[in-house]
Amino acid sequence: MTVDGHKKMGDFSLSDQVVNCETQFDVLRLLREVTKGFGYQYFFVAGSPSAEVKTFAEAIVITSAPSEMVQKQDASQPPPSNPLTGVLRQFSAPFEFRLDQPDQTVPANFKDFAERVAASYGLECSFVVPVYHPDHGPAALLFIGKRAPLSFVEAAELSHYGQLLHEKLRHVSARPPKPDSPLTERERECLVWTSVGKTSIEIAQILNLSEHTVNHYLNNAARKFNAVNRTQAVAHGLRFGFID
Repeated sequence: MTVDGHKKMGDFSLSDQVVNCETQFDVLRLLREVTKGFGYQYFFVAGSPSAEVKTFAEAIVITSAPSEMVQKQDASQPPPSNPLTGVLRQFSAPFEFRLDQPDQTVPANFKDFAERVAASYGLECSFVVPVYHPDHGPAALLFIGKRAPLSFVEAAELSHYGQLLHEKLRHVSARPPKPDSPLTERERECLVWTSVGKTSIEIAQILNLSEHTVNHYLNNAARKFNAVNRTQAVAHGLRFGFID
């Protein structure tokens, strides 16, 4: 619902809630609310395409989609490809893509991805919000679901909030670890999500990793701290400021 040009969720406008986000968990929670509030099922936040990032899984920063959706995309064609790479080269403005409007022109691998999602999950529309940062290059938010076409106002609002949330996510994720931290960035991320109560399965879905890989990072972190389990590793990380 929109009130005086501001989407309302709870007691505060969405813009206020974005400003008040302090952690990745806060941004993830708000992204889930925005996705649901606009009638979509899943979101993806994908980083900048590069020669080193060849698969969709490698490009994703966080997502609410099931991991098999990404795995099917990467397994669908050799070599695997990020369906947003061509989109970010072709589009600089947000756009809605619908399979019931076949005259739309989009890169072939993005259309293939959309058709695969529709066939497997019954989700036939998507909305892409390209974002750009001078230091980090192009990136994108992708919302997918099954809903009526967005109105002009809805598209403008979702684009605006998508850009705000992406910038906030970049900001809270960019806080550098202490120089003497023994943790890698992935180990730190897994510990941060563990500290807010997420299970390995949930962390795997958020970071688009396998559960095995998440457990590997958590075990490494525990070993570096001489901790007997992940709970003790989190306590150590918080105590010495290696995670926040």
